[in-house]
Amino acid sequence: MKKALKITALFAGLLIVIGLLILFFMPSHIVAKDAVKREMTLSNSHFLTWRDAEIHYTDEGKGMPLLMIHGLGGSHRNFQKLAEEMKGQYRVIRVDLPGFGMSDFPAGEITDLPGVYRDFFVFFLDTLHIDSMHLMGNSLGGMMAWNIAVAQPEKVKTLTLLASAGYELDKIAKVAARFTRFKFLEPILEKGIPMAVSEANADRIYADKTKVDHKEVYNNNVFWNREGNVQALMRLTSSGQYPDSSLIKTVQCPTLVICGKEDEIVPYYHAEKFIRDIPNSKLVTYSPCGHVPMIEK
Repeated sequence: MKKALKITALFAGLLIVIGLLILFFMPSHIVAKDAVKREMTLSNSHFLTWRDAEIHYTDEGKGMPLLMIHGLGGSHRNFQKLAEEMKGQYRVIRVDLPGFGMSDFPAGEITDLPGVYRDFFVFFLDTLHIDSMHLMGNSLGGMMAWNIAVAQPEKVKTLTLLASAGYELDKIAKVAARFTRFKFLEPILEKGIPMAVSEANADRIYADKTKVDHKEVYNNNVFWNREGNVQALMRLTSSGQYPDSSLIKTVQCPTLVICGKEDEIVPYYHAEKFIRDIPNSKLVTYSPCGHVPMIEK
């Protein structure tokens, strides 16, 4: 028994030493905010301030506003292809959620993360003078979207949920952000996320690997490594705070639910739950298709 304990202790000590060596010698991948802004700002980019945090969004086209909200670890770029398709008919707005893309997360102690994002969208829609819109979101952005439809139903004309989070949220968070929810990894993650991790993540969210755009994988890695974004991501995924899924049943606007049959993050039966719970809803399924149908299809 004593020998086994000694071996276990030595093994644990070896792991700690290896971890410290990795931490010490690993190069930093963190990119300064100003550098990201210079490289990634688009001609239709706009910035505003909320709670002393700089928020980025794009605004293009004319017509009825159409707000697009990206998923966990994503950015406005995730809707680039769809925006190009739709800006001829709509005023297309793509927002970087606070703590993602080129948007800061507000400083200070926060005890209610769902409430923070709910308050943000009240501010954002009021600031842009949007009183009626079409709304779509992917994954975490889908969760944000149905929350807006619940909290501000008078503003949402239609809702489109693309591989949306909504059910078994703690389980989904663990699957979606396997490496960011562990506090003991925080010292290592403070040096940023290697490109290899971004590449592995892309392989996981696409069913058809030929659809992976390596330029967009690079863009996503830059946004992940923007100053402050890794910490915001860890804060969100380790909080254990989620909106009340029972509120989905109160969504009243026409809703289109889109999912990929091969989605490894949000299982197919969650789409069927949305259809069950939202009265005026329709399901469209793609196959082969993974977690980002607005890109893959």
